[in-house]
Amino acid sequence: MNRISNLAKIALFGVFAVSANQAALAQDDGPFFGKHAKGKWIVGIKAAKIENNIEEIKDADGFGIVLGYQFDSPVGGNGTSTVELEYISGDDTNIQTIASYDADILNLFFTYRSPGTLYFKAKAGLSYSDIELNSPAFRSTNEDVAFALGLGIGYHIGDYGVVELEYSADSGENDLGVLGLNALLEF
Repeated sequence: MNRISNLAKIALFGVFAVSANQAALAQDDGPFFGKHAKGKWIVGIKAAKIENNIEEIKDADGFGIVLGYQFDSPVGGNGTSTVELEYISGDDTNIQTIASYDADILNLFFTYRSPGTLYFKAKAGLSYSDIELNSPAFRSTNEDVAFALGLGIGYHIGDYGVVELEYSADSGENDLGVLGLNALLEF
């Protein structure tokens, strides 16, 4: 689980390094094939319920971060597309059986948001999950990379704020579902 924490730190450092260099991106003769980036950065937090699909273990409560970039080019009738990196860490302890469940999830999604203040969101991408189950009788760790899909709704608050409710599920061996509430800042 330490490895995924290190990956999240590296990704966070990369996003801050690129955003610190925002002046270079806004030049007339920019780094992207002679063009400048006109999109928006996305930074936020996520509260999540992680569905583990194991009968004996309760769903875990999780928290995480969302980092992304919204492209300037309109898609499908003025909708927007983004690339988003999510890191979610969750755990649950069952006091009766002295069992614990820990999940670390790193998702990379390409998303579409419909136009409007209240909007629809669809996303697809890859999900890396590291699951650890502990009890007095056994200990199990399982890492998995899988394709994931998600749907949600969102609401723009002014020019910079966004609140989203979304659900995503992966198709891998860990078979995780994540119900998340995002509070995002677009700039």
